[in-house]
Amino acid sequence: MEKRQKLFLYLLKTTVLTILFFAAVYFENAQQQRLFVLAALFILYLLTGFARCFINRESSFHHLSFILDIAFVYILEQNSRLLINYTFHTFYISIILEAVLLLEFKRGMIIGAAAVLISMIKYGYLIYYRFSLSNISQMAFFMMVNVLVLLSAGFAKHNREEKRKKDILYTELLDAHKRLKRYIYEVNRLTVVEERNRIARDIHDTLGHNMTALIMQLQMAEHFLNENASKVEKMIVDAKATARDSLSGIREVVETLRGSDTVLFSLKDIKNLVREFSQKTGTGIKLDINGEDTIKCSAANMVLYRILQEAMTNSIRHGKASCIQIKLDYAVSSVEFYVIDNGVGAEDIKEGFGIKGIKERVAAFGGEVEFGGNNGFYIKGILYLEGENDKSTVG
Repeated sequence: MEKRQKLFLYLLKTTVLTILFFAAVYFENAQQQRLFVLAALFILYLLTGFARCFINRESSFHHLSFILDIAFVYILEQNSRLLINYTFHTFYISIILEAVLLLEFKRGMIIGAAAVLISMIKYGYLIYYRFSLSNISQMAFFMMVNVLVLLSAGFAKHNREEKRKKDILYTELLDAHKRLKRYIYEVNRLTVVEERNRIARDIHDTLGHNMTALIMQLQMAEHFLNENASKVEKMIVDAKATARDSLSGIREVVETLRGSDTVLFSLKDIKNLVREFSQKTGTGIKLDINGEDTIKCSAANMVLYRILQEAMTNSIRHGKASCIQIKLDYAVSSVEFYVIDNGVGAEDIKEGFGIKGIKERVAAFGGEVEFGGNNGFYIKGILYLEGENDKSTVG
């Protein structure tokens, strides 16, 4: 489309300049050899402009073609029998307009300024040979016309380029805005998914843990129902307490949804968890702790709390274990954990919601975890505390 537009403008320019050329030839009554020279120069001038329509703007010939235009017009003036041929002189205006509008702004202005200076040479001769105020006025007038054309074309070109840059910038900003909106939507979606998964893990761990203990308490109560009424009564009281703990766990999850502040977890919470689970289920649990926790370990303790909930629950529910060993090693920048039971184990470990939840929690601390099912079931892993990114919300 651009070439067709350039070709149309060239045909329009050719038509106008041809009319002006015939008027110039007729005005100075050019004949024979001089007419042939003028016609040849004019044809070369037109051919240069025609070739320019099909040449890449970045090529050296495209820039050189404007210099040739100036040269051909200057030679046309030199072969005129008149000292000043005003018709030929108007050809410079065409060169100025084309150069400024078609070339890069700075280069176009340089070539346009060169055309203005070359166009004044003939007026220099005129003043030299016929010095008068009238000739000086003519020179000043035509110079002002050419400069005005140059500046007007330059201003128009500058405005067009600035508008094009603004349009490009606007398009880029619009695209960036759309990408940002998609990014914000995706971040919000992932945040909702992550929070939903975290709450699901909390519900699974808390309720699963307490329900396992509750079931075992009720089973033991049923077993002693006809043998020891006082013991059964105590078991029912413990079962009620376990049910209350479950309700309390649900309330904690609800508080999390409301955006309540995160509770600090310490070794005391972990010890209470192990002791209460052992009492409720009658399972022998040995807890071995090396090192000391700090406030820095609070988020890690919360994760350990949930992992131990899941591990002990699975040992009873799936492994039918009667004894569980837990080892925690606290260091400056990490916490290692190891849980093993004497249950039936599992040769083929199926990754359910609980194991996935453990992996997700450990991954949030850049740690590692492994599972094994021979000679009982074990869970072994490490949580890293250094460089932790406000993981106090990891439940």
